[in-house]
Amino acid sequence: EPYTRVIDEKILGDISLLRDTFETDIENAKQENRVLRIGIVGQIKRGKSSFLNSLLFDGKSVLPKAATPMTAALTKISYSEQPSATVEFYSKKEWAKVLEQAHKVEQDEKTYQEQLNEFQASKASGFKRQRGVRPPQKPNHPEESKACFELYRMVQRSGLNVDEYLDKEEVIQSTGSNETLISDLTPFVGAEGKFTPIVKSSSLALNLTGLKDIEVVDTPGMNDPIVSRGRRTQEFLGQCDVIFLLSYCGQFLDNQDMSLLAQSIPNKGIEEIILIGSLFDSALLDEYSNYDSIQQALPSLTASLNDQAQSEVNAVCRQDELNNGGQSHLMQTLQNALPPIFISSRCYDLARKGDDLSEEEQHTLNRLNQMFDGFTFTPQILEAVANFKKVHSKLDSVRENKDKIMSERLDNLLKGAERDLSQKLTAIADDIAHKRNNLEKGDLVEAQKKQEELAERINAGKSQVSMVFDKYRVQIEKTLHKVEQGIKQDSLSVKRVNSHTGSREESYTTSREVYDPELFSPSTWFSKKTVSSTSYRTVNYTYANVQDAVQKLEDFVVETSDRLYQSSSQAININQFREDIKQAVRGLFDFSDPDFDPEMILLPLSNSVDRITIPTISLDLEHHINSIRQQFSVNEVEGDEIQQLRTEQARVVSLLLTEITQEVNKCGSEMLGKISREEQQFLPTLIADLENSVEQLRVDLANKEKALKEYSDILYMVEKDKRQLNS
Repeated sequence: EPYTRVIDEKILGDISLLRDTFETDIENAKQENRVLRIGIVGQIKRGKSSFLNSLLFDGKSVLPKAATPMTAALTKISYSEQPSATVEFYSKKEWAKVLEQAHKVEQDEKTYQEQLNEFQASKASGFKRQRGVRPPQKPNHPEESKACFELYRMVQRSGLNVDEYLDKEEVIQSTGSNETLISDLTPFVGAEGKFTPIVKSSSLALNLTGLKDIEVVDTPGMNDPIVSRGRRTQEFLGQCDVIFLLSYCGQFLDNQDMSLLAQSIPNKGIEEIILIGSLFDSALLDEYSNYDSIQQALPSLTASLNDQAQSEVNAVCRQDELNNGGQSHLMQTLQNALPPIFISSRCYDLARKGDDLSEEEQHTLNRLNQMFDGFTFTPQILEAVANFKKVHSKLDSVRENKDKIMSERLDNLLKGAERDLSQKLTAIADDIAHKRNNLEKGDLVEAQKKQEELAERINAGKSQVSMVFDKYRVQIEKTLHKVEQGIKQDSLSVKRVNSHTGSREESYTTSREVYDPELFSPSTWFSKKTVSSTSYRTVNYTYANVQDAVQKLEDFVVETSDRLYQSSSQAININQFREDIKQAVRGLFDFSDPDFDPEMILLPLSNSVDRITIPTISLDLEHHINSIRQQFSVNEVEGDEIQQLRTEQARVVSLLLTEITQEVNKCGSEMLGKISREEQQFLPTLIADLENSVEQLRVDLANKEKALKEYSDILYMVEKDKRQLNS
């Protein structure tokens, strides 16, 4: 800490955080008679809540699904005879940071709107604008800033007095069942909960026999946009003994999964990772046409997904070896975790519920039953697709090995912390050694000359770097255009409303006149009366099912939202993007030249490339589902109403397509705009880093002996620490 003038402040902060979390993790691991802690991790929309409901609650929807990635909070679940919950709110310091970013977004949006109004007013008035004047560019905020703004707006809408709850905890005691407790928790974790935006984490103690020897940590998605919540998640993960990693089996261990794993799990001493491929039913519905029967589809699709998973891990490991000169510990752990277990929580629920299904569940079952002619899914087949026997078997195995896992936990934590600290010490040593080397040469003029030469060469090679950015710009445009065309194609089938024929029994009345004389009243001898009788007949009719039409629309909204998120996250392999930029810059220099100091460019280059980020599309189209349902009030329509239903269905689909297209264009523009801004900032930032190194040399030369001693002292301490780590 006395050397913060020359040591990277971020690395020192990371070491300080490592020390604090390591202390907590060690104290936790040393607790006697503690339960085995299991972490459930994965990106948002990977079925974590459904998986846990199936695993712990036999398919009942006990755990609420996260409202949005902005509001999701970490949940710790343990056993207690008497159900209770503890809710942890943000601290005042954390909430102040949320407000700081939220207010910046608010101000930027206000400024943008003022500029846009001014631009449109000048356009409307017919004033001749100068050539090249363009409309103002919409602000593109980091994910954390957008999340903070969302929390801030939720608090505004609710009218909550935040200061009453910050730095506090709320304990909820329940005298009833687990379900009652979850219901009482809704205001704190529900989608529209009053307190949801200020909740950082919650702990549930439930009366569930299956929890007696374990504790489950349900993370809100490792790509949590709120930094303080993300740190809380990492703190909890550091206390876990076993990790269940959920990844969508259709894109198993994609780029985001791998980058999130690299940020969250390495060096936490977690050796037991269980890979779960979620939403297997979705993959089956996408691929069934390639197979003749379910008996062929299940093993063949599983084998195909296994190969895909192995291929993804192998590719990442090869890249890891190139970057690190050998496979990292995380890569080795992932290799050991293969093959994954592919599961379907939906099929698990369907197998247990019998006829008591929700509309959404019934729709899924109908789609499954339509896959193969003459084949109907029985509970036994649904169990086979769900594949939870393997999950329970793995969980049982973990329980049986509890003592071994926990006895090795301290050693694994120590090794993990050693790896982490060693990496950080090496980063310090490389940076300081480069600075000392520059200082020992002591030629400021020469250093400045080299820096200017490097800057000139970088500027001269701008086109090579631009080619990389252009390549990925085109890639984004192609990906988004392809997905947009696919959505339009899918919408055609959603517009179709099928009619069906049915039969029903109808009653009808016939009348006839009969004589009705009275024996002793001659005047009535020729009178008649009308007699009616009721008969029944079978009538054929044509009808359309309104709920089927509504379900089609709902599925279209949900599947489209997921599809856009997946496509945008796959549009760019951010690690490959960064690597391509590095290669383009490296190609500008002759590394074999003995007069060339590679460290002078490689360290600043690495720092500049690591700053590059690209946003993904995450649409919120849930509000359409409620509006869809309001269009119709009956289950079946006949006659002219069938055409009315078709017209209404087509109208709603057109509205959805319009909004989806607008969102795709908007998000596509944001991604392309981000790439353009990264391109504009990249070379100036790289050159600025080179200039900073020269400025550092200028400061050091003013007191050369003192600076050299500082650098030598730092390197001595670093080497001493590394020797102790390796001894």
